[in-house]
Amino acid sequence: MKKIIRKNSLVLVSAALITFANPASSSKFDDDLERVDNALKTNPTAALRQSLESCQRQRNFAVRLYRMGMPVQAQRSLHYCFESLRLPETEVVKVTAPSEKELQARANREYDKALALTPDVANGLAIYRECAACHQPEGWGNKSGSVPAIAGQHSNVVIKQLADFRAGNRDSALMVPYATVESIGGAQAVADVAAYVSTLEISVANGNGPGTDLDFGKRRYQEHCAECHGASGEGSNDGLAPRIQAQNYKYLVRQFQWIREGKRRNSSAEMAALAQQMDDREMRAILDYSSRLLPPEELRAPEDWKNPDFN
Repeated sequence: MKKIIRKNSLVLVSAALITFANPASSSKFDDDLERVDNALKTNPTAALRQSLESCQRQRNFAVRLYRMGMPVQAQRSLHYCFESLRLPETEVVKVTAPSEKELQARANREYDKALALTPDVANGLAIYRECAACHQPEGWGNKSGSVPAIAGQHSNVVIKQLADFRAGNRDSALMVPYATVESIGGAQAVADVAAYVSTLEISVANGNGPGTDLDFGKRRYQEHCAECHGASGEGSNDGLAPRIQAQNYKYLVRQFQWIREGKRRNSSAEMAALAQQMDDREMRAILDYSSRLLPPEELRAPEDWKNPDFN
């Protein structure tokens, strides 16, 4: 009878050890085992075949130790795989990229917030001093097409574009570092710099296209573009249609191509559809014509004008 009781006690102890050695799947051993098994299947570090085979043997041995109620030894044995396959000790948490809809919502929230604020133009100038490194003190950009002319742009349009850059709804390796909260500040800074930019006088000595197809470009502009951007390219502050008067031709071409290819995500659906319908001749003719549209006299910069705020 005593032998039977002792035997049953040993069975219970063994069962308890096995239970202890096989906790819920959230245990470190189970988590590490899952990582090793995934690594054996996918070989993320491009380990040699011999290393994979050696790890497989060690992995099986670790499982046996674990089932025998030896979790410390099992963990030590499994750790061999981390070294042989060069796996990081801590698993990198994968972050799901936000959807396009989420990026748009994030940008819209900041746009609405900045729009409701009263802008401080003086602070806008202080912020713009950083922007001037690329956009130039006068806000005229460059004729190469890499930096747009932004002088005299509608403040709401500037706010919208900055909000899109900051939310990740529009890409630019050059622009994004200068538009962040860490760089210029929050929504108030966006409202301030947008207000300042809108006060800058517009250059009419911008970069034009070849000028060889202007009649065709004018007809197509009036058919396709004038309804939103205006008969003379003046755009709309309330309608968020950018002023394209005297904009650098090469910049217009680059942006239009990106819209057509889906690279500029913050373009309106109507603009994207229109861009995809146009062939290269129509696109270039329209943009050459629109780059020659001029703002009203009172918005134009005098010849050789320099921004007095930078004197």
